[in-house]
Amino acid sequence: MIRVVAALLAALCLTAPLAACGDAARLDALASQGKARVVEVVTGDMVRLSDGSDLKLAGITAPRLDAPYGEASREMLAKMVLGQDVELLSAGAARDPFGRKLAQLRLAKGRRWVQGRLLREGAVRVRTFPESRALAHEMLRREGEGRNARRGLWALPAYRVKIAGEAAVAPPGFRIVEAQVAQLRTGSDSRLLELGHGFSAVIPARAIQDFDSTGRSPASLEGRLVRLRGYVRD
Repeated sequence: MIRVVAALLAALCLTAPLAACGDAARLDALASQGKARVVEVVTGDMVRLSDGSDLKLAGITAPRLDAPYGEASREMLAKMVLGQDVELLSAGAARDPFGRKLAQLRLAKGRRWVQGRLLREGAVRVRTFPESRALAHEMLRREGEGRNARRGLWALPAYRVKIAGEAAVAPPGFRIVEAQVAQLRTGSDSRLLELGHGFSAVIPARAIQDFDSTGRSPASLEGRLVRLRGYVRD
């Protein structure tokens, strides 16, 4: 059976060197969408605001509540933001495809970056989309700190970075995979990375544009070790 991950090539392929300025300066550079109070924490990556609207924390994904570490992720977010005023900072699009507000969050008191803290503590993982990539490099760095220290979900086998052979037999779901690209196949509007063990990764057309913007070609990945993140399916 061939397994496919619709992949965002991240740490080894598309990231640029980090600038010298701190996270606070990068947050300050984002447009403010105002402030609101968090009245309910729904999951580890979604809250309800005092105006009744739901807000998805941009750039991250938390385990489902019925999955390992799902409730712990929600509890960590609740300790940070429940009953607190937060500042909504533009991550790109104002809403996600489900109509929820979408933003980077910063506590009004203390000005702590919420996503950054969750990632460093291993409560969530990075998952960006073309419409919400603000602070992607910074989030990957924070995630790496949590993963290297085996904090939170990174202490559980279910969430560790997989190699191709493991990903090929893992249940469907969001995964981070490291593998060597054996071959690149070119489609009419996508690229397929053959990673061995019956496992492949799709680079969709919109991601190919990201390669073009960095002056790199997907063809340059052949023979290289890459880290991918995306949804694994049959």
